[in-house]
Amino acid sequence: MKLRFRKYFHSVLDPDEFSMLEDYLSNRKNEKEITSLMQTFWKEKMEASPEEPRSNPALFERIQETIRADRHKRTQGKLKAYTWGLRAAAVLVLALISSGIFYVRTKQNLLSQQWHSITTPFGAKSKITLPDSTIIWLNAGSSLKYSNEFGIKNREVHLSGEAFFDVFHNPSNLFHVKTSELTIKSYGTTFNVKSYPDEGTTEATLIEGSIGITRSTFAYKKKDEVLLEPNQRVVYYRKTKTMETAQAESETEDTPEPSTPKTVEQKTTYLISKGIDTKEFTSWKDGTIFISSETLKDLAVKLERKYNVKIHFENEALLTLRFTGSLENETVEQVIHAIGIAAQIDYEIEDRDIWFKEQSK
Repeated sequence: MKLRFRKYFHSVLDPDEFSMLEDYLSNRKNEKEITSLMQTFWKEKMEASPEEPRSNPALFERIQETIRADRHKRTQGKLKAYTWGLRAAAVLVLALISSGIFYVRTKQNLLSQQWHSITTPFGAKSKITLPDSTIIWLNAGSSLKYSNEFGIKNREVHLSGEAFFDVFHNPSNLFHVKTSELTIKSYGTTFNVKSYPDEGTTEATLIEGSIGITRSTFAYKKKDEVLLEPNQRVVYYRKTKTMETAQAESETEDTPEPSTPKTVEQKTTYLISKGIDTKEFTSWKDGTIFISSETLKDLAVKLERKYNVKIHFENEALLTLRFTGSLENETVEQVIHAIGIAAQIDYEIEDRDIWFKEQSK
């Protein structure tokens, strides 16, 4: 292998040897030997007589590309800092002394955008730490994706479903969450976003910091951005193309009823009040679901995601039954039994299928 390194150093490798050396370099088991060989060649190079400096724009461009590739790999990889540093240095030196083959391959990899995707199935939730140290809790039946340029050119993620974000603050590279309807810009924040494709709304709830909301289908303009403060929530109704910022004032007898959102075609209307209890919309990440006068139809959707079951109704009259309460560590059997008692309806459970029926007289 030392002979191939020397031939590589002098750019006299044939194609078969180059392929073998490339495979050798890509194997982490060889890092110790690679480091030793590179230190030998580096020492020889440093002790050699200095040459007259020459201008080489092509080489300078190759150095820049290699450094950018190295920075990207460090944000994605999880190797120990010491061994990765030696390996990166070895690759850098080899790139500078090799023929143009390595450079072309690296450039092609940089130009092809790749996506990282995380999906959480029904009956589960997951916690994710992004390369920039942002922490995300992903709810059941949700997916999140971000490109290999995350943290370099942008900090943008695409969400389908529900997620809680604890965003690492970086004012020079703001964090964006894109859904099918809304774009949420974070200014150093903790917030919740809910955007399931089978539901009629997209929602964002702010816990701390500040977020800006714009329509994803509109060209971004600062004047169109709506800023939320802590304990505020924004709801976008897909069917009516209306955005509502809905927060409940402290409950008093003289509190006026919220205005009915207006349906618009080109612009969105907002209704802003203050003081919501954010736990109602974020406690799912801690295993609790709050139910506030929800129909059995809407509650069934939450139960299907939480417990990975399929709920069926014998007749549509059952869909409008309403429930209030909370779910914590109960099993699905306990929850279905409690619903049956409260609503005085019958049910059957077979594997992961649940049928609600009117109580036989």
